[in-house]
Amino acid sequence: MGKRLGHEGVSRMKRFGMGVCIIAVFGIVSLLVAQPDSIVINNVEVYGTKNRPAVAFPHLLHMESIACTDCHHWYAANGKNMLDESKLEEGKPGIKCRDCHWKQGRREVRYSLMEAYHLQCMGCHGRMKRDGKKTGPRLCGECHPWK
Repeated sequence: MGKRLGHEGVSRMKRFGMGVCIIAVFGIVSLLVAQPDSIVINNVEVYGTKNRPAVAFPHLLHMESIACTDCHHWYAANGKNMLDESKLEEGKPGIKCRDCHWKQGRREVRYSLMEAYHLQCMGCHGRMKRDGKKTGPRLCGECHPWK
């Protein structure tokens, strides 16, 4: 027969289990809180005056359905996305599209900021539609609605 734990042993195990649960809950909550539910994409410092209103991007909706690296990327010469997902935290430099696709107005990248947004967002939504999946907006006014 197995050895029975005394009152102290059971109590210690309960405290340990409770501690593990608390740590797990805080870990999950911190991951969810680390990223905003919605992001307003405006970039007035890049565009100055714009022809269309800002975009209210449902970040949480995307985080629930696709991998972070489907949008965030840093491509090596071999075309592989080398971005480390653990580096994606709100406020860190280098995680926003404009951090790479706009350099003080100089075109130093393959796609401008506007091209990058449109290719990334509309490209993914177009592929989803072709695959018969529910998709997000694909027309100008659906992302840039006039109030």
